[in-house]
Amino acid sequence: MLEKSFLNPNKIWFMIVLLHIIGSVLVSLLGIFPFGIVIATTGIWFLLANIWERNLKNIGICITGWLITIFTMHSLNISFQGTVLLNEILLLYVCWCCKKAYVKPTEYCHLKKVSLKSTFFIVIAAIFLFIMAGYVNACSMIVFQNLLDVSLEEISGHPLEAMIAVAIMPALIEEVLFRGIIYRGISDKKMAIFISAITFALLHMNFNQMCYAFVMGVFFAVVIYITDNLTVSIALHMLFNAFTVILCCFPSTKVIRTLLECHIAGYHLFNPGVTNMQGGIEISLVLIGGVIAVVSMLIAGYLVFLIGKEEKEEKKEKSETRESTLKISVCTARKRNVHVLAKNKGGDEIYGIFNLQGWYPSL
Repeated sequence: MLEKSFLNPNKIWFMIVLLHIIGSVLVSLLGIFPFGIVIATTGIWFLLANIWERNLKNIGICITGWLITIFTMHSLNISFQGTVLLNEILLLYVCWCCKKAYVKPTEYCHLKKVSLKSTFFIVIAAIFLFIMAGYVNACSMIVFQNLLDVSLEEISGHPLEAMIAVAIMPALIEEVLFRGIIYRGISDKKMAIFISAITFALLHMNFNQMCYAFVMGVFFAVVIYITDNLTVSIALHMLFNAFTVILCCFPSTKVIRTLLECHIAGYHLFNPGVTNMQGGIEISLVLIGGVIAVVSMLIAGYLVFLIGKEEKEEKKEKSETRESTLKISVCTARKRNVHVLAKNKGGDEIYGIFNLQGWYPSL
């Protein structure tokens, strides 16, 4: 019951909204004081270091995270500093909840390794996903203003910082929250897909982004349903955001110019638009773009299916190997975890923990 109390999806969503509001207010207040946001960032990473097990590895991770975020904030304006700060607050909240529920975030969210073959499929799928989302974005721009492009132009001269603030941190934190905790906290997976997608869309706080964020949220949740591996959706999300940053920060390079000019019957794949110079809707572009978007979605979906197949085969092989080589000698229960001492065929002792999410070796 303790695990359900801390990882309840309704509670998580309420806290995300609350922390979003608190984070926005904090940015406004701390922006007035010299080094205000830097001090807040330092405090958050200090708390993270204390929440995690206090070993040298985790302390080193926290120090590295602190250095990266301080470097990132140095060149960004106040709005993107707020984005980084909000992501740090949400990360702190996730780690605290998992600590109280006696589960590891990586285990609860099923964050696992992916094979080299799956990595190749992920990269290709992300490209087709970007093309599909571009069409949804172009259609939504008929009604709603694109606020993201204006924001990205402000940091186009700082590609590394933009990559951290726009691509890496949001992808990692948002996937853990929406496709990790919220999705896994709902037993009905069809409902879990919808709720995780709609809450993910609402978090973006502007109607233009909400449109394609909902479609992306559904796709990412389906990815988790098929692969049962959060790493896949994190990688897809990160690559998707990274493509946006690259196109924004390097528009004059030869490769990017070629991509931006790439079109089929007048419909540009990586810089789509469905209106003419006067702002009127071009029906031909809407239809051509729609077909391209559907085909892109099907290709991306098929690649995800192949990734899921690859992951299941690898999981089956590991399970068979583990069952054939481990012999349990001691088994004790502590809190919500079962501590197991086992021996392999060579006689080496292996100590591990078994909980509701499965077995993982204790380091």
